[in-house]
Amino acid sequence: MFFKISKPRLLLILLLVFLVFPLGAGAARPVKVVTSLEDLAAITREVGGEKVEVFSIGKGTQDPHFVPPKPSFILKLKDADMVVQVGMGLEPWLPPLIENSRNLKLFRGAPGFVDASAGVPVLGIPYGKVDRSLGDVHGQGNPHYWLDPVNARYISANIVAGLKRVDPADADYFDQRRQVFLKALAGRLTGWMKAAKPLNGLSVITYHQSWPYFEKRFGLNVICNVEPKPGIQPSPKYIASLIARVKAENIRMIIMEPYFNRQVPDMIAKATGIKVVVLPPSVGGAPGVADYFDLFDYQLNTLLKALD
Repeated sequence: MFFKISKPRLLLILLLVFLVFPLGAGAARPVKVVTSLEDLAAITREVGGEKVEVFSIGKGTQDPHFVPPKPSFILKLKDADMVVQVGMGLEPWLPPLIENSRNLKLFRGAPGFVDASAGVPVLGIPYGKVDRSLGDVHGQGNPHYWLDPVNARYISANIVAGLKRVDPADADYFDQRRQVFLKALAGRLTGWMKAAKPLNGLSVITYHQSWPYFEKRFGLNVICNVEPKPGIQPSPKYIASLIARVKAENIRMIIMEPYFNRQVPDMIAKATGIKVVVLPPSVGGAPGVADYFDLFDYQLNTLLKALD
């Protein structure tokens, strides 16, 4: 027996069906995440998997302290569910972008705001008065903490906490992804520490104070920096003192980031015979460095080759 349904009633039934079972139900869109740096983006992809869509404002070839703002960054933030920053004063360019996006979900204290530095054991906290006479010193400590792979435990925990706030339905998925990431990280760390043994106690000069966390984890001995103070260019007198130190002490190499000018390191190398090693501090900073694991593979392999 069939019941005849009037056209208006049929339309009403179809409307109710679509309201209860919307098209695409079960295929929720991924969480849109904007990160300040590629390193944070790489870890977000590890723990977020298919549930996230990630865009990094800063690129691995750029100085993270100075990323030129673009209108496209504001549009990305306007459409984002979550933003992740290194924090500790590294990205002075990021808060204005967030403010101009007018996306209240991303403001500090909102569910979509993540400071990846929370809980990280911080190095290089300055004591006493901090002012411009000290150069570009960060009052909260050295912000390059992602260069110790052990700190990825804290970074990933902070990112997952943020993802669970904005997407609580997938909380178990994010927790499981993080455990897989941490297990892989532990395995790789064992290999990195073994490979890094020839670097233990190696005396080096670094261009900028990017490397204290890396230095502590892998046993390097950073004697001094090409910059007399963070962000301050060396004077001829200071360069002469570096040349004298290299000649007098067993300093093996100068480590510099790819975005700094090679002129002074090459001048020191020419005068002393020391090697200049360009080492990317971030994912994407060199060919083939596509994720967080690649970063440490590349850094350690590059340093070990420079010992030959």
